[in-house]
Amino acid sequence: MTDLLALAKSKKTELFDLIEKLVLIESPSSDKPSNDRLTEMTATMLREIGGNVTIHPQEIYGDHVTADWSNSGDSTKQHALVVGHLDTVWPLGTLERMGYTEKDGRMYGPGVLDMKAGIATTIIGLKTLQQEGLWPDRPIRVLFNTDEEVGSPSSRPIVEESAKGAEYALIMEPGQAGAGALKTQRKGLGEFKIYIEGKASHAGAFPERGASAIHQLAVTIIELQAMNDWPNGITVNSGIISGGSARNTIPAYAEVTVDVRVKTNEQAQMLETQLRGLETIIEGTTIRVEGGFHRPPMERTPELAVLADKLIKWSHEFGFELTEESTGGGSDANLTAAMGVPSADGLGSKGLNPHAEGENIEIREQINRLALFMKAINSL
Repeated sequence: MTDLLALAKSKKTELFDLIEKLVLIESPSSDKPSNDRLTEMTATMLREIGGNVTIHPQEIYGDHVTADWSNSGDSTKQHALVVGHLDTVWPLGTLERMGYTEKDGRMYGPGVLDMKAGIATTIIGLKTLQQEGLWPDRPIRVLFNTDEEVGSPSSRPIVEESAKGAEYALIMEPGQAGAGALKTQRKGLGEFKIYIEGKASHAGAFPERGASAIHQLAVTIIELQAMNDWPNGITVNSGIISGGSARNTIPAYAEVTVDVRVKTNEQAQMLETQLRGLETIIEGTTIRVEGGFHRPPMERTPELAVLADKLIKWSHEFGFELTEESTGGGSDANLTAAMGVPSADGLGSKGLNPHAEGENIEIREQINRLALFMKAINSL
């Protein structure tokens, strides 16, 4: 039997050379040219290992890329899906300030944890399996998108189409928190905008002729706050508010942007009904609610539990301890799981400070993750 951990260790230089190349190309979601450059780079690498590559052109965001390997073995087997994102949250110029450096067994740099290490692990892992004759007897599809950090608005149809009929999905996001745990449950994410219209009037001379949109918004925000149910995983946050036109004018307009997170689809349906049923109590005001849930909840199904248990068991065989956790954040795993595909999220890397100063990965752990990824692709 091939020693996959020893094989992964032999690929350390190649793996970290690729991680460095990826990190040194800054790729904020808003910068299409930089993401397109990464798309072309990764597309070339996927072609070199036999992938049938398709680039999906986009107008606003970077182009997305998929690569397919047809099944040369059992024609009845469903395909494996691997998903990652090339975009980061860091603006252009961050690299010059933050740098890409090694210290105390960790590599530091913008986007290294979330999630350029996971991208590199995918490419080097597949390349190594091919070179060593360890390719699985099922089809494989890899998808790298460029808008995950802003909710996958343009790539969602591609993610969902890629997930149709998949046996399983590996989402190469970083593991949860300092433990680097698999994420086997994610909250569903919704963004709603609530608009209040009132009637303007002079606040000193004719206040009775006006209808304050801000007054109504204040009442509505109290209603929103009452929808929170933290023990059961429901959060409703009025994050951005605006309104009014002048200090001495009864405000005719006000709005709030609301972040909503839930653990189950039933909760999502309940919250959406409550939000769309909001009414005004201030005479002369009207209310309009827009938006919705852009990431469905990722629930820990029995099938997902089986997949997680296998990955955790294999991690022990490689000499490290993988665990599992739930998280309030969202990823493309929400989308693949909603398609009925058991989705293991957080396999890509272990480190600290995603989206924050000091973002890093553990060097030794990245070798472990490469071994585990190869085991998963080879054996699932």
